[in-house]
Amino acid sequence: MIQLMRVLCAVLAIVMAGSTVQAGKCKSQQCCVSAAPCLSGCNPCATMACKPVCQTVERTVMVPEMVTEMRKIKCTAYRAETRQRDITIYERVPETREVTQTFTVMRPETRTRMEKYIACKPVWKTSQKTYTVNVPYYETRTGTRQVKKTFWKDVTQEYTVNVPYTEKRTGTRQVQKVVMKDVVQEYCVNVPYTEKRQGTRTVMKCVPVKRYRTVCEDQGHWEDRPIKAACPAPACDNCGNCGDCCQTACAPVCTQRVWVPKIVQKKVEYTSYQQQCEQVPYTYEVRLCKPEKRTRTVKVCETVCVPEKYTYEVQLCKPEKRTRTMKVCEVKCVPQEYTYQVKLCKQETRTCDVKVCSYVKEEKTREVNYTVCVPEQKTCTRKITVCKRVPKVVKQNYTVCVPYTVEKEVPVQVCRQVARKVLVQVPVCSACETGCSKCK
Repeated sequence: MIQLMRVLCAVLAIVMAGSTVQAGKCKSQQCCVSAAPCLSGCNPCATMACKPVCQTVERTVMVPEMVTEMRKIKCTAYRAETRQRDITIYERVPETREVTQTFTVMRPETRTRMEKYIACKPVWKTSQKTYTVNVPYYETRTGTRQVKKTFWKDVTQEYTVNVPYTEKRTGTRQVQKVVMKDVVQEYCVNVPYTEKRQGTRTVMKCVPVKRYRTVCEDQGHWEDRPIKAACPAPACDNCGNCGDCCQTACAPVCTQRVWVPKIVQKKVEYTSYQQQCEQVPYTYEVRLCKPEKRTRTVKVCETVCVPEKYTYEVQLCKPEKRTRTMKVCEVKCVPQEYTYQVKLCKQETRTCDVKVCSYVKEEKTREVNYTVCVPEQKTCTRKITVCKRVPKVVKQNYTVCVPYTVEKEVPVQVCRQVARKVLVQVPVCSACETGCSKCK
């Protein structure tokens, strides 16, 4: 709408400039005495009563020109903001209630019934039985046995005794001595080095997006339209009455250049920038270590065995024969008589009465107790726990995108009035012929 008003203002300025130029032309034109008015421009009169001469004059005209300016506009951007809100959650609260419940219990009940059974009845009988018995008796006997007896006697005995004595000897022993020597040792060292690696990271990038908007464009054209010029200051000589002269023969007809607007709406493509996330590869350095084997010379303490002579004493023994008298015990077996008893058995036949048991089957009746489970309805009251949902208001953090206004400079096409110098042909009257008044 603002651009449309600017275009209309520019057109109006051009039209006014053109009318000013045309009016200037007509004011300087000579009035003809004939009834035919003067033609437009610098052409002479149609009746050739007056012969005007055209002259080129330089004039300054305001011309509209589109200029690109940088203007600040307000754009809307968004930032993340953390806010709090109240939400309702439901907690389970245990609640104890008393509930009356009916259930069935199987109660055992003892009952009695009569049943028949077969019993074995014992019957005892007496009978004689013959059996053999070994009857023991003792008998005295005489025997001979060997008895050991001890006899002592004096015996001369020769024995050997080891008599100790000391003897010095010389020997060689190994003595350990500490010797220092240089040894080449291999060790491992972690040598640091830098390695380049490839990774990706997220980059915010402004991407141009083509969009369309509707603008108004003036596709008008220029037209030359006839207008009546104002009556000159002095009245015509032939008319007598200035008013009649101006309305009829003395009124000049001029043209002015008029801009005829034609506003047309059309879609114009423009480019806007939109932020997009893009995974961009990048190179970064990582400090690593690699093992490297090196050698060094170190002092090593080594123990060496060296032979050394030394003197030591040895405790030895030498055998020596000696004689002693001692009592010796000698055991000899001597025969001896003794009396002993021997237990013997002799067989004897005897008779005894023996009871024999035999079983006779007999049918009897007895009373038997048995148990039956009888259902019984019972009612009880018990406590149960029920979870009740209780609403609770808690604070919750959430993130919203808050718009805010940012000023930025954008190029804008502005229509400006620019002064330009143009050459305009203006008619100038020459010497009048017979019948014409003096040129003004």
